[in-house]
Amino acid sequence: MEALAKKDLADELALCLDITQEDSSRYLDTFISLIKDKLLQGKAIQLKDFATIKVVEEKARIVKDPKTGHQYITPARNVVVFTPSETFKERIEKTKLSSIILAVPQSDPFARVIEFHFSRVGWKVHIVNDAQSCLDMLKESGAYLCIVDSTLKDSERIIEEIKTNRATSLTPLIVLYPKGVDPDRTDGFRVCGDEHLVEPFEVYTLLTLAESELARSSEEEVIFEQQVHFQFATNETNLERANELAGRLFKESGLDEEGQVALGAAFREAIGNAAQHGNKYDPKKQIKVLYLLDHEKITIVVTDEGAGFDHEVYTLRGQTKDAVGAARERHEQGRLGGLGIMLMMKCTDKMEYNDVGNMIMLTKYLPKKGE
Repeated sequence: MEALAKKDLADELALCLDITQEDSSRYLDTFISLIKDKLLQGKAIQLKDFATIKVVEEKARIVKDPKTGHQYITPARNVVVFTPSETFKERIEKTKLSSIILAVPQSDPFARVIEFHFSRVGWKVHIVNDAQSCLDMLKESGAYLCIVDSTLKDSERIIEEIKTNRATSLTPLIVLYPKGVDPDRTDGFRVCGDEHLVEPFEVYTLLTLAESELARSSEEEVIFEQQVHFQFATNETNLERANELAGRLFKESGLDEEGQVALGAAFREAIGNAAQHGNKYDPKKQIKVLYLLDHEKITIVVTDEGAGFDHEVYTLRGQTKDAVGAARERHEQGRLGGLGIMLMMKCTDKMEYNDVGNMIMLTKYLPKKGE
């Protein structure tokens, strides 16, 4: 669980009240000092719809050391007691870490089966039947895991909003598909969940997959701040949508405007090359994109379904003095490895291809704090 420092609260207060950070820090310090003074005077602090805070005496008692078995007396001491109000307690109940959101159509009989089996192993399942209810619940109460049925109306909107929002992007998301659907391919544009199952499947399989996703996310959330995986059929409409989505992600990443423009240009070139030179504009072929944001950098991986190319000689030329001339010559011939590769190299901090040449990884470092 993320811990907020006093400075974080002061920053939030400044935004909420539209005041300077200096004023918000002073107000917050004054408020905290006032609470401490009143508690030390023996007074209880009652904050409506939040909590009651007071100092109480914890009497001396006899305790047993579990290691040695010896008994000893702990002296009386004063302790601070925090008692949430009833309304706040209700909201806390709704935010249990063991909660799951299950978004399925109204008439889905399998939903109760899933709820029953997940409840037996300690999960609290919230069933919702429309996209907005799912997103509202996730925003208000959060969830440890989301399971979305792809046959639910606007299910693609749910998936896209969860994964492209930094606040919810790392929430494990499992998508359920009907029989006959290939989750690895789409005729349009798809933001993907973290995992998927195709009907028919056993509830035990879903349980096992949920546990695996929870373990994965708990490890990766230490490293990453956001992960978005999307794929699309090769056509101009989807290319533009990919550029628009990437632009939104870059804007929220922490990159400055110059960095956003540079990375946007490199990304546009990468998916353009994937479409033109990799997939030959075959609408049956897919382009897959993985966007990773960590504390230091953005990493983007673009993969096409083409045969690849010998990229080493062209990336080497991009670092030499005759790079511009060579690039223009190849560009005039309509061949890959020209100005586009040079552009991507100049607009990113690192550019790498896989051995085959049908996957490119672009890396752009975020500005360091204070710069």
